[in-house]
Amino acid sequence: MKIVQVQTQAEAAGAQRISDMIGEGLRARGHEVRTVFMYRKTDVYDRDSHADFILAEPPRGLLGQMRAAIGLAGYLRETRADAVITFQHYGNIFGTIGARLAGANLIIANQSGAPQTRGIRGILTQIDKLMGTFGAYHANVVNSKWTEAQFHTFPKAYQRRMSRIDHGVPAPTFTFDKQAMRAAFGLPPGAWLAVSSGRMAPSKNQLALAGALVHLPDIHIAIAGTGPEQDAILAFARDNGVIDRLHLVGEVPPSRIFEFLAAGDAYAFSSLTETFGLAAVEAAISGLPVVANKLDVLREVLTMDDGRAAALFVDADAKSMAEGLAELIARPELAARLAAAGRHLKEQYSPARMCAGYEALLLSRSLPHGCNPVDNLQSA
Repeated sequence: MKIVQVQTQAEAAGAQRISDMIGEGLRARGHEVRTVFMYRKTDVYDRDSHADFILAEPPRGLLGQMRAAIGLAGYLRETRADAVITFQHYGNIFGTIGARLAGANLIIANQSGAPQTRGIRGILTQIDKLMGTFGAYHANVVNSKWTEAQFHTFPKAYQRRMSRIDHGVPAPTFTFDKQAMRAAFGLPPGAWLAVSSGRMAPSKNQLALAGALVHLPDIHIAIAGTGPEQDAILAFARDNGVIDRLHLVGEVPPSRIFEFLAAGDAYAFSSLTETFGLAAVEAAISGLPVVANKLDVLREVLTMDDGRAAALFVDADAKSMAEGLAELIARPELAARLAAAGRHLKEQYSPARMCAGYEALLLSRSLPHGCNPVDNLQSA
């Protein structure tokens, strides 16, 4: 089957990590898969032989957005894919429109955020509701029980197109030396070091991690990622005298994320909103004890099927994050218990299982109406 995945921007972030795994898994199953980005934001996908870009840089204004949307429609028409899988708000909307114009047989959308009621996100939610209700796309994937529950007030026609496929999360294939990895990323060799990763945006709340350093004068924190909040984080660290203990290592490509995680003694995740929390689960699977915001969805995905938690859950403010990290330092047996539970999460979030779920959904168009192989897979 010829498949195109549509992403909004090319950067090292969670949604892009998922489409990487789906593409790799489906290619291993004999499908032809390419990922097209509406625009290039960083250079992380420049050497990916399976990636294409509509625009070489982020669009500016309405005219730039129109160029990206029209270019995407032309790309999909030229590739003549059998199926189109879309990600993120704009990828879902413009990818679906372009796929419809191109005559794709199957369109699968992915929900990367809970429904919103205000601002541009509220408008995008209403567009998504209409598209899903009236069948603009054929299937709609959610990645957790929590995310699925957020759409319970949507029309039944919308909900009938929903399928739950939990994210796959890779496990490291090598054991990395901590001191070697600290040297590779320019991190202090002897310090107790908490690491974190993710796009630097207000919703990811890395400002709270910088604030935690104020309460914990003997630790360091390293963050992998870039984004619009970076200058504010640096300014806060300078103003509060912790700049020498905050290490921003920039964007780390997916191929090196486990090297970065291996440099840490713990992982801190202060994000304010998630539908899964891929970065935190990835860190847990790598063997790091995790301190995470006590969001319901993070409690779900960072808890094993037998009820054991792989994270210490706290409030997302600076003081609470600091208290959580301090507890890991004071109680090494707790840190070891969380780390052990986290390693076992790889059994719940197998990338192969996720890719099998997408393949089942792709093939379901040829099955009798009402037969949903993804639902069967989730209950297996």
